[in-house]
Formats: sequence, C-alpha cells, structure tokens
Amino acid sequence: MRRWNPMSCRDFDARIRMAVGYHLMFVVSTGLFVAGCLGDKAAAPSVRPAATTIGTISASPTNAVMAIGDTLSIHVVGQTLGGTPMTSFDSVLYLLQQPNDSLRVRVSLTGVVTALTQTNPWSPVRLQVVAFKDGLARADVAYLTIVPTAFSGATLSIQPSPGSSADVSSGSYLSIQPVIENPTTGASAENTAIRLEFDSRDSATVACYLPTLTAIPNFTAAQLALNRCTDTGIGSPNLNELFALAKGTVWVHANVTVFGAALRDSVQYQIINSQNGVVYLFPGILGLYNGYGAHVYIAPGGVVSFNNGFDPGFAVLISFTFDHPEAATATTPPSTDGDSTGNITPLASNASSTRRFLTPGTYTWTATVTSGAAPFPGQATTGTITVR
Repeated sequence: MRRWNPMSCRDFDARIRMAVGYHLMFVVSTGLFVAGCLGDKAAAPSVRPAATTIGTISASPTNAVMAIGDTLSIHVVGQTLGGTPMTSFDSVLYLLQQPNDSLRVRVSLTGVVTALTQTNPWSPVRLQVVAFKDGLARADVAYLTIVPTAFSGATLSIQPSPGSSADVSSGSYLSIQPVIENPTTGASAENTAIRLEFDSRDSATVACYLPTLTAIPNFTAAQLALNRCTDTGIGSPNLNELFALAKGTVWVHANVTVFGAALRDSVQYQIINSQNGVVYLFPGILGLYNGYGAHVYIAPGGVVSFNNGFDPGFAVLISFTFDHPEAATATTPPSTDGDSTGNITPLASNASSTRRFLTPGTYTWTATVTSGAAPFPGQATTGTITVR
C-alpha cells in the first residue's frame, strides 16, 4: 500500500501551476480554480501579531488604459494590520470577474496582462487580485480599459468642466469623468471608467466606490473585503463617482496608467450641506427599510421630508419621534399629514410630513410601525439629522 507523502504548500502550488499551464486562465476566469494551497492555510492561530499580519492589498496600477497588443504587469502592494508595507506573499491569484473578459485580455500566472480586443464604453475589464499570506487572503480589483490604438502625449484631467462648480451638496453623488487626451492632437480615450481615491481622513466627508469581490474556495467575499469605504446606507457609488456625506473639503485623486505612463490629477471639492433631506421607509427583505440611508445632513434652516413608502395594501401606519421634538419646527406651508411641528403622528401609506431644523446639532429620530399587516407592526428603525 502506497503511503501518502505530504508536500509543502509551496510545492503543491508549483505542481498545480505546471499541470494546468496555459488552460489556467479559462478556469480562473470562471472562478473554479485557486492557485494556492488553501487547505494548509485554513487553520489560523487565535492571536496574530499586527506587525506581520496582512491587512489590505492594492492592485498596482488600479486603473489602466491599454491599446490592443499592449502588455502591462499588475503588481500587488500590501500593508500589515500595523500599517507597515508588505511585499512578500505566499501566492497571488489573478481572477477575471467576468468570463467574457477572457476575450478582451489574456492574463499570465504572474499578472502580465495582454490586451486583445476593445472594451465596451464605461465597462472596463475587472481583474481581481488575491494575495495569500499565512492562511489569510486579501483582494483588490484592477480596472483595465482597452482602446484600439495608443497615442502619444496623453494627459489626465479630473477638473470640473468650464462653468461647473466644485461645490457639491451633501446627500448627492459626485460624478467625475476623467479626460484622457492629447490636448494638441485631440486624440482621446473616451468613456473611461476608473476608481477615484481620497485620503482616509476624509471618509466622514465622502464615500468611495466599493469594489465587488468574487468569493473563492475557503474564502467568502466578506473575508477578502478591503473595508476601505464608508457604507452610505443607500448603495455604493459607482466607478467615476463618490458620494457626498457631510460638509467639508476633500481632495479627490485619480491615478491612471495610460499606455504605460503613470498619470495623476487631483481636484478639491467643497461639500456643502443641502437645504433638503429625505427619510423614506418602505418594506425590505428583512423588514422596515430606509431607502435613503439613516443619516441626513442639512444646513441650518433645512427641511427634511419623512415618508411612508408602503403600498396601501399593507395598511401600515408609521410614526416618527425625535429626541428633541422642539427642534422639528413647521415648514412653509406647514404639513397637513402627521401634524405640523414636533413628533410626527402616524402617517398612512404614500403620505409624508416635513419639518424644518433651524438650530445646529445632531437630532435622533425613531420611526415605528404602529399598525398594519404582519410582520411590520412594532418594527422600528432609527437615524440622525445633523444640522451644520
């Protein structure tokens, strides 16, 4: 009887890579194969030192524009939980998130990308990069736009177009279209979608695009997640977008490698509080759902509209109470549903009530279903209104 001879994870990785060879990219693009000895790495010690434990990784470059026939190496740069750089990993997996993207690019086992065909407008190739270290894995996504031909003298700009303002109201999406062109010849790479960046200290002011990660064997998408972006409560911004959360200034950065040259541009935006805010409740999969997020930011004197978005068939009534009802003053004209000032008496389906908030501060509201179809009666949700 032949005895099983255990091999190291490194040996296993090497033998699998040799056996699969060129066919790896098709399997990788369908998410069916992981180049890494995950079984050996499943058991993790209960305590890991922050100085050596993988924290986050980044694909470098994160955004790229390539011409058909070009090649580009995607590298991985990491950071430990302690904040020190990490450049050595047990193995790295390059995974095409969309199987059809194998027609647009070819990716080697070492992350060398060859551009094959043009990408669709606003739809770059999404190349997920997964780094394994000591039984843990972290992931990032590189975004690759393929154009028919390269041109010389490319520049990058994310500056507001002439006549546009750099002021953005909180609670709104900030859309920035990168302009990649040769300003002399007019040659350009149009319809390019990229991931924008900003300093982590500004995460209370704006929210960033959150990459969608594909789960791999032994690791869920949540376990691979970067956790870099603020949850807006109403859905993540898309590529070319940020979401304005609260009043303040923010520097927005764009880094794009264009035909092999690293280009960068930055612009400062002023986030101003809006004069209007919305709280909109309706039935969700798990119960009462707030469709516009739990936190509203308005300028002094701003008006918030509170809405019962349930279909009349549910016969649901929703009341809104405030920790400081005296701050919820009447609007002009005053609301006729739910009373005009202070706490809002139960609103029927498709009804709304408005309140004006004059004094700076943060006010907590609680919405409670007072009656209606099961299972909603008694359900409640809370949020805040920040006036500044």
